[in-house]
Amino acid sequence: MARVNGEVEAVLREYADLIAITGGDAFKARAYEKAARAVGGYPADVSKLDEEGLREIPNVGRSIAEKVVEYLRTGKMAAVEERRARIPAGVRELIAIPTLGPKKALRLYEDLHISSVSELAAAIEADRLADLKGFGEKTQDNIRHGIELLRGAGARVPLALALDTAEGIVAALEAVTGCRRCAYAGSLRRMRETVGDVDILVAARKSAPFMAALCELPGTAEVIARGTKKTSVRTGKGLQVDLRVLPPESWGAGLQYFTGSKAHNIRTRTIAVREGLKLSEYGVFDAESGESL
Repeated sequence: MARVNGEVEAVLREYADLIAITGGDAFKARAYEKAARAVGGYPADVSKLDEEGLREIPNVGRSIAEKVVEYLRTGKMAAVEERRARIPAGVRELIAIPTLGPKKALRLYEDLHISSVSELAAAIEADRLADLKGFGEKTQDNIRHGIELLRGAGARVPLALALDTAEGIVAALEAVTGCRRCAYAGSLRRMRETVGDVDILVAARKSAPFMAALCELPGTAEVIARGTKKTSVRTGKGLQVDLRVLPPESWGAGLQYFTGSKAHNIRTRTIAVREGLKLSEYGVFDAESGESL
């Protein structure tokens, strides 16, 4: 599957969730879910298709095709941006809990002002959900189990959630002027079952536009640290994203360095030292002269 197909699938799935969260038409939400699956499984690269070509994909009608064309042209979908702006960051954090759907997350926020996983856990223990319609004992047990799964992964999240987040950010940063290359790295690139945080790499001459763009994304709920070489943010779903901008000539070295596990990087650096070399995210260098090899 072409990567862009996965990006479009992710944004259509998000729109379906956003429709549900904001109390939109359930039929419309299901239509976007079906379209997302169809685009994700489509064998051809959708970025090569015009609106007419997109409408040949099963479950993709005129309105959906127009939104996909807009996304492919601008890297954004206005309808998604508008819905995102209507949803508090706390609700988006609750959705990260397995077994807790978007509608229930919104109910918890509106009726009990619960806006974090820890607040929800405390509310369940205090039996504050008992009087909420649709939150019976079985539902509470399921939510409790979902919280345990989330915490049991340490602050890690399922691969699918991290992948959706990363693909959306990569698409946004690729649209920033000056971007030569952009990709996700780390445990996400290694396709681990759970991901602790998302590493994003950009190859460009100037870092400031990309740091600003990440901080200003609709999905960014908190800026943890902002610098010239690295910026870290937390999304509304509680996922930390670390962005690093490297010179274009360091792209290969950076991708290798930030994709490898700790053990992998120790091993490769050991090999480099043995060969009289120095290895970093910027490249391979002669240990004595400092010359880039």
